[in-house]
Amino acid sequence: MSVDSGAERDAPSEGGTRSGTGPSTDGGRSADATRFEARPGRPALAAVLLPGLVSVVALLAGGPAAVVGLAGLGLLAAGTRAGRRDAVGGGGLALLAGTLVAGGLGAGPVALLVAAGAALVAWDTAEHAVGLGKQVGARASIGRSIGVHAAGSGLLAALGVCVAYGTFRLAGDGPPVALVLLLGGAVALLARFRG
Repeated sequence: MSVDSGAERDAPSEGGTRSGTGPSTDGGRSADATRFEARPGRPALAAVLLPGLVSVVALLAGGPAAVVGLAGLGLLAAGTRAGRRDAVGGGGLALLAGTLVAGGLGAGPVALLVAAGAALVAWDTAEHAVGLGKQVGARASIGRSIGVHAAGSGLLAALGVCVAYGTFRLAGDGPPVALVLLLGGAVALLARFRG
């Protein structure tokens, strides 16, 4: 009686396949089909694009600022799809830069707050998706996790927008760019508590 440690069963045979599985009929593609891809799957892209598009549409009030926002959205989407945090960060910064440009060009306070809040939700959702993709891979079912995270992020951004707008109105209507900076400060403070 011999003890099977599993090493012989799992070792490749002369034909290049694992013994006991028979000859390979897929031309060697089975190894590629099970390869781990450290990036999020397609559902993550939709969850990032939705708030990103809201941000870009709100930036249309600032004219040319929408072009900056659109470039940021493209970079954010590409970074999410590829699982690259540097591209996600650059895309989020470009969306927020578009918001600052829109404020400098005289966009209204509501449009600026919507653009900034949606940009922050898109960036945060993309960061979450990339981190999750690196942990579980592109083939894992992460749509629900990303959806819940995006909803929570959206609620937090909506609360920040309301507080920033209320503070802006109570302060006597200063320059609209101050709104974006106020919202950025509120988000930084919340991120500090969260992290």
